[in-house]
Amino acid sequence: MASHSGLKYVLETKKGYVKKDGSFTNKINEALLIDFLEFGFAANAEDVYKKLGFKDQEVILDEVKFHTVIPAYEARDGIGIKYYLLMGYDLEKACNQSARDYYDYKLYNDEECLKYQNDLRAKVLDYYKKCKTISQVLKMNNKELFLYETNEEKQEILGGFLKCYYSDIGSVYRYSIPLKNPHVEKYFNMNKEDLNYYNYFQQNGLKEYFLNRFNNEKFNFGLHYDTEILDIKLDNDELIIYLNDWNNWSDYKVAKAICSIIRDFYFMKEMHITRMFGSYVILQKINGELTAVKANSVPIKYCPLMIKLLKEVGGELAEKLINSLNTNDEKKQTELMCQLINQVVIKSGYFDTNRPLNSCEDNVLFGASETISSAFKSELLDAAVIVSNNLGTIITTDNSNTQGAVKRMTGLFYTTPAESIIKIAEDAGIIPVFPYTGEINQIQGVKQAINMGYKRIAVTFAAQDNEFMNQLKELESAGTIIYKFGLCSTGIGKEVAQTMLENADIVWSCASKNVKEYIEPNAIAQVGIKIPVYIMTKKGWELVKNHLEFMSNQQKLNDITLCNGDERAIILNQNNDLKLIKKKELHNCTDCPYPCI
Repeated sequence: MASHSGLKYVLETKKGYVKKDGSFTNKINEALLIDFLEFGFAANAEDVYKKLGFKDQEVILDEVKFHTVIPAYEARDGIGIKYYLLMGYDLEKACNQSARDYYDYKLYNDEECLKYQNDLRAKVLDYYKKCKTISQVLKMNNKELFLYETNEEKQEILGGFLKCYYSDIGSVYRYSIPLKNPHVEKYFNMNKEDLNYYNYFQQNGLKEYFLNRFNNEKFNFGLHYDTEILDIKLDNDELIIYLNDWNNWSDYKVAKAICSIIRDFYFMKEMHITRMFGSYVILQKINGELTAVKANSVPIKYCPLMIKLLKEVGGELAEKLINSLNTNDEKKQTELMCQLINQVVIKSGYFDTNRPLNSCEDNVLFGASETISSAFKSELLDAAVIVSNNLGTIITTDNSNTQGAVKRMTGLFYTTPAESIIKIAEDAGIIPVFPYTGEINQIQGVKQAINMGYKRIAVTFAAQDNEFMNQLKELESAGTIIYKFGLCSTGIGKEVAQTMLENADIVWSCASKNVKEYIEPNAIAQVGIKIPVYIMTKKGWELVKNHLEFMSNQQKLNDITLCNGDERAIILNQNNDLKLIKKKELHNCTDCPYPCI
């Protein structure tokens, strides 16, 4: 107990600081000052509140916290360290000066200790006014608050950046967090008004929501009753917050709370971009219900895989959409596309944030997730970096959570995370790379997988994002093998196709003209004819061969010679068995996607 002699604190609640008569104040110097030794280690703040005879049940049910005003005697020689650091002292000099202050300023006396802290704050402010230029100006209640940049380095916390300033009111903390923007111009040709609407749909109203939530819940974040948001603004897809307090004992706790509030707001205005028949589709939560609201014209008239899948689950509506593809009525096509997404995708639970994320169901014979799942079964992979609805980029580590995370997804380019699905993912052994934003960034996903110690990693890229494959070269080092899967290639440009040619291990052709022109001639093996899967490297063949071995005997596959040109091996599914032919034996396909774009 003696080790905490001299420690004085006040009781802090959501209603304010507790005064001597049990009422509340927002001024800490008006609160009841309590000596730690009165109650010792055994008591928590709620016990102290009750023992003092206070009985406000609302306070007891919420929370009561200690707020140290004067540290224990043995800690007072360290009071000055942070102030001297703010004035440019190095750590050793700051510690030595603070230790000398203990006797020079009689810090063993409570009144002198409080005076010393106030004097140091004034001294720091005087230093900044004389030695620094004003970095920023905040307007508060018709007054200007001048901020001076300190020597403290900017910290990255949960994707946001924390920076400390000094001012007339002491330290001011600036936390800036990048906000999501779907950048719909990448997928849709729209007028400026529509672009602004969709790109900023989820940001509109965020400031007001954030202020309300933060002010009501700041006490739970480890912040004090008198913590204030001095300024808040949206600027260039960033939320920027200035606070007069930050929980220096747990930077992560405050940043996590801020990011959670933003995630909750975004989920209230949920939004996704997916794809079907080469058409991009926007989904939005309108009046609490997720709905497909916008689709661009359908570029593909026929796709055997999509027709097969749609006929299995789409019924009459699927038939209408399929029939409409042979007409020039784009408005009807896009309307039916949205209706089909609503009926088949949304109502079937693909965006249900309480859906299970483990599954052993194979949806297609030669799909990417099926190939990855087989590799997990054979222990050829440690991890896979893929994409999932309401999660964004994720890391999976076994066959069941890989299949469960993607199901029949036909392309995901933007998504909104939800706390409930994040928890389900973690319970299923899935690692969300961006649990607060649901960002789709496969490069960062691979980096995180490597940092976690995984050595054999599969990664999928979709559509134009295949252009990022070349960034993985620098991540492949001794002992780390990255298997690169190129997916959803319909409509990619020549430059992206060239990048895939130079980097991909396996490429799914979809209805891509440029894949057929650039990738196909250089493939060393091929699976399927209608929608070919092109194997580009021996690494890629290792995974494909393993997947095929679950369908046929190994000897048949061992006879395959990897090469391009007319002698290239093509593996077909025939009566639930594999058939091998060479490219020169291949006839023109009569059931392939068209047109290729």
